[in-house]
Amino acid sequence: MARDTHKTFSTLDISTAAFLELNGIQAKLENQSGRVIFLFPISDRLYELAHAYNSNTPVPVADYVTALKSLRGRMLTMRGQR
Repeated sequence: MARDTHKTFSTLDISTAAFLELNGIQAKLENQSGRVIFLFPISDRLYELAHAYNSNTPVPVADYVTALKSLRGRMLTMRGQR
């Protein structure tokens, strides 16, 4: 069953966002009153990855840390653009 692709999943958790990015789903960042939120289009793949994240699926650590650092850099850049 296909889900509505116009809806988004939002999170403040950079760890979850990095896991999703590591697995190919690009985050859109949005600054809301000084807080950066991570937005992802809702899809079956997003739900599969959310389940994998919550199930503690093993990941390549160096790649995950790179995704985390990249996302943190984008987040800090966005915060500085108030």
